[in-house]
Formats: sequence, structure tokens, C-alpha cells
Amino acid sequence: MARYCMLAWFLLLCNLTSVAQEPFKYEKKITELVEPFRENKKFNAISIGVLSNGEVWEKSFGSLDSTDDSKPNSKTIYEIGSISKVFTSLLLAQAVESGKLKLGDPISTIMTELENENPAVGSSITFKHLSHHVSWLPVMPLNIAPKDSTNPFIDYDRPLLVKYMKSAKPERRPGDAYEYSNLAVGLLGDLLARQADTSYEKLLQTQLTEPLQMLDTSITLSSEQKSRFAPPHNLALLPDSSWDFDALAGCGAIRSNVDDMLTFAKAVLNPPEGPLGKAIELAWKKQKEAVGGQHAMGLGWMIAQDGATRWHNGQTGGYHSMILINRSLKTAVVLLSNTANPQLDQLTEQIFRAVIGMEVQPTSFDAEFQVKPEVAKRLEGKYQLAPGAIITVQVKEGKMMAQLTGQQFLALIPKSETEWKYQLVDATLTFELPEKGNSPKVTLFQSGRELPAPRVKK
Repeated sequence: MARYCMLAWFLLLCNLTSVAQEPFKYEKKITELVEPFRENKKFNAISIGVLSNGEVWEKSFGSLDSTDDSKPNSKTIYEIGSISKVFTSLLLAQAVESGKLKLGDPISTIMTELENENPAVGSSITFKHLSHHVSWLPVMPLNIAPKDSTNPFIDYDRPLLVKYMKSAKPERRPGDAYEYSNLAVGLLGDLLARQADTSYEKLLQTQLTEPLQMLDTSITLSSEQKSRFAPPHNLALLPDSSWDFDALAGCGAIRSNVDDMLTFAKAVLNPPEGPLGKAIELAWKKQKEAVGGQHAMGLGWMIAQDGATRWHNGQTGGYHSMILINRSLKTAVVLLSNTANPQLDQLTEQIFRAVIGMEVQPTSFDAEFQVKPEVAKRLEGKYQLAPGAIITVQVKEGKMMAQLTGQQFLALIPKSETEWKYQLVDATLTFELPEKGNSPKVTLFQSGRELPAPRVKK
């Protein structure tokens, strides 16, 4: 799942001229902003939706697959990843508004197993802690061991979750520090489903997607919806796997399209009357101040430095997404993609700023150093980083990729023939390259450490 970066920009909070015109006033500008990302192959397909002063604009770019000219549209379905956390926290807000829970209630209110078997955890972590990522729970449960690293959540069920929580030991007091946690919000979703005596997916459907008429927003897709489900791709634009969830569905299992996400944005901009509207207001309200360089939060929502814009992004193995909403500017932007590229957050922010009338320049990407295919071929192989930890280096469809045992293949960007930087993590691989033959060793540089890995002999 995607970790979150701060939105290091301040929005222009002033009276802006309306963009409610036909054709959409900023369509040309948005297309200009998209073009460098398309030219530099930063995505296969993206679908963009904009709400501005009540006007709706949608447009999709690219192709669903490099070998298929099929085009995306506003009905194309994508995984929205961690934007699911916004929906899970809205379900929490509904439980609070209905009187079923209080934000400050301990999780043992529902997970009663902890009352006797791990009371220090069950009584100290609250539902609000889970939503705000201040529970001290790690990003992932320590007992997760997926059989398929390309689908890491599929076999993590409730018994495993309960087992972990029974044995978990607090590293600090809940509420003291921020640590982004898929586990925390996944647990929150499972607890809310347990309280309602249903599945997370059914709870989502009955409480949110059906009332809001978001009929293409779900976890399990129908046969017809599968025909509109965009095929997943990794950062190198290579085919990847979609993700399936069990107990931790609340952290990232939802699939949707631009039409439905704009329907959701409309409801957030102008909440409906009644209990659902009150829950939307509670989730929107600032619940946590910005402390120690971390952003302020509502329930599920991140709050930008302007104090007004709510946002969240998401990423799974083959998809990326982002949503930004500002009520005072009556504006929302949604971007969904079938390419797992966090750089698309930058594009989404640029589009948002353009729509609210700020001056935005298209991104300029540096030219990539070119390595001859025969040289890259000599770097391919398996390298022993540690007992049980192998770095596998492969060239796939002209892209250099590296995989650590139990993890996904990640794209590498060449800085020279021998130095390759990971695109998604702050790490570098440096290969030894003799005059002839294959590389005998690679060294991983990460977090100030230098870790040599000799080639595994066949």
C-alpha cells in the first residue's frame, strides 16, 4: 500500500473566477500537464475526474495495456488502494453517529478476546487511534507470510489477525506518535464488521455505496464489472497482479471508477441530510492536529497544509489513485490509474492547482541513461544478500527489475552501466562488471548501509 507524503504546497484561498463553462475551461491545461507523463511512459491508463463549482469534467488517457489499444473511460474500474481507508473511517463515523461506538472506546469493546489475553493492548488502543495511525501498530502485522508475494493480503484471515493482537506488545503509548499502518485500519474495518455481524464488504455496501448510488464501487466484481476492470501494471508498465483481501480489507480492498468517485466527492462537498450526512461531517472535521511534521487529520482524511483540503492516495501492486477535495473552493479532483506509480500524485496535485486558478508548469523529466541490452544482460542473475534473502535481477521487456525474496519486482533506473537506483525506494544497486562475463557481485546501498551480495552459482 501507499505510504503518504506531505502535500508541500499551499493552496490559494481567495475568490476565484468560476470554471463552470462549456467546454471545460481547464481541459487544455490539464491535457498539457498529462502529456509529459504520457510521453515518458509513467502510466498505461489514467482516468481523471474534476468537480468545480458544481460542474463535472472527466477524461481518460492512454491504453489499458501496451499490447492492447483498448481505451479507458469513466466507467473503467481500478483498485483504489488506501483510499479505502477513507471509507473505513466513514463507517466508523457512522457507528459513532448512531451511538454504537465512541471514538475513545477501546478496541476490546468488540475484540473481547483481548480483555483477558492481552488487556494492555485491548484497553489502551481506541478506534480513533486506529483511524489516525497513532495506535503504535506497525504498517503490517508481523505474522503475515503470504504464499504469493504478488497478492500479499489474500490469505491473512481473522484467526491470524486475532492471534497477532493477542500476542502484540506495545512499543509505546497509543496516541504518542504517528506511524502509518495498514494493519491498524484493516483491523478497524474488521472490528466494525464484527460489531455489525456481517462482512466488511457487505457493511460497505449497505451503509455507503448503496445509499450513495455508487454501484460500481465494491470489492467483489460481477462478471460485467470484470469486463471493465483495468489490467494491473507495475512501475515498469509490465503486467502485475490485482490484490485480494480477507481480514484487512478495510485498508485497501475497494475497487471503483471515476464516475463513482466523483459521486462520493459530491457527497463530501455537500453532505446529504440525515445520518449519513452527519457521519460525513464528523469524518471531515479535523480530529488530529499537525504535530512533529505530520499532517493534521480528520477521520481517514489527511489535511493539507492549507488546513482546508482533504486528500488521500492509494497504491496496490498494479494501481495508483488519489483524491483531493476542498469545500471552500468547491473543487475536487480524482485520478485513477492501472499503473503503480506514486509520481501520479504529483500530476493530481498539479491538476488541482490548475483548476483552482494557480499557475502550474508541466513536469520536466530527466532523460534516462541508456544501457546497452548486452550489458544489462550480464547483470541478470541471483545474488545472495543474506541467508534466505536473494536479490533476483531480470530484464523484462527492456526494463531492469529487481526482486528481494518474498517481495515484488521493482523497477531500476540506470545512473551508469553499473549503478542502478530503485524507483520506489531510496536504495541503489551497484554491480561489479568485469571486462568479460557476468557480474560476480552486487552491493545494495540503503539507509546508510553497504550490503554486498555475491552472485549465486548455478
